Amino acid sequence: MAAAWSRYGLAACCALLLHELARQASPAFVQTAPGVSTRLFQSSRPLAGQSEIRPSAAAPRPVALPIFAAVCAASLLRTKVQRHGKGKPQTTSGVRVRKPKNNALRNCSIATFEELTTRVRYEPLTYMYRRRFARPRHKPIQMATRTARESGHKYRLGARAHARKYRIIDFGRTKRDMFGTIQTIEYDPYRNARICLVKYEDGEMRYILHGVGYFVGQEVISSADAPIFVGNAVPLDKVPIGTMVHNIEMNPTNGGVIARAAGAAAIVLSREGNLVTVKMPSSEVRLIPEDCWCTIGKVGRPEAQLIKLGKAGKSRHLGFTPHVRGSAKNACDHAHGGGEGRSPIGHKHPKTKFGKCAVGMRTRRSTRSDRLILIRRKKKSGR
Repeated sequence: MAAAWSRYGLAACCALLLHELARQASPAFVQTAPGVSTRLFQSSRPLAGQSEIRPSAAAPRPVALPIFAAVCAASLLRTKVQRHGKGKPQTTSGVRVRKPKNNALRNCSIATFEELTTRVRYEPLTYMYRRRFARPRHKPIQMATRTARESGHKYRLGARAHARKYRIIDFGRTKRDMFGTIQTIEYDPYRNARICLVKYEDGEMRYILHGVGYFVGQEVISSADAPIFVGNAVPLDKVPIGTMVHNIEMNPTNGGVIARAAGAAAIVLSREGNLVTVKMPSSEVRLIPEDCWCTIGKVGRPEAQLIKLGKAGKSRHLGFTPHVRGSAKNACDHAHGGGEGRSPIGHKHPKTKFGKCAVGMRTRRSTRSDRLILIRRKKKSGR
């Protein structure tokens, strides 16, 4: 046992113990896990008090042990995560809490990146994306809004800056009726979900969103006759009732725009005529044309909502700049400004810098798709 522990690690020892228990219970109950050497299970002499067991022609075939293989795979993965995290505590799979070596790390949690298979991006599908968030080209002065962001790589991390490249993702899954194999699972700096590099039968490579249950070597297809398996793309009218889907098109041939964030998924509720009733991740229920395409399953990495930045510098690296409170400004610059010291805002309700109501007033414009909304989204608690 000690030799097996030093050579094969925790997973092999667990496999050996399970095998010995199964062999004592039934001689035919023997199955080796893929990737584990069979020398661990070969004994040169029978156990004490037992005669040597030789398989006969009439003996039943060995029973498959999917639980056995799953235990070995989980043990190997957990060992890899612990080695990568250097023994640091974890809150859940995919997230670990930093040790409070200083105040900046006291409430900080980061991803373990255990699902990634490579650190090298596929360069033909990347380019430098020059962003202008809340900065109109015809105005030289920056707009004072919460959506204003800067290039995050201008704030140096150590000795050098890290520029971000945008990955071109196939949201429409327009490669129809052709199987593709997932080559890698990669990191994408422009979204909180992961992405997969898929190689199709004709040799073309494309990026797609990573979903729960994806693995390297999995075959996916985008077809109207595709089976309802995780990763396949089909029209909404082919999806069974109650199925979770993501990357849903709002209009046909426009590409998926709904349920693309980490852990997001929508549920198909019913079909009526040429419209399909879908429950959105925001709890809104609306009708979508049946010829809109979607992907079966749920977007991966649902633990992204558990990550805490911990300090203001992390926000600066993401491109967010500080936001000045309205009560700290002059009266000519904001409706809450002016007064002596810490004076109240002077209004019954909070207002924007333009004098409009900031809380409770609906600002959504009426569109033609409003008639397709059956149930409005419910407000979340705490807002």
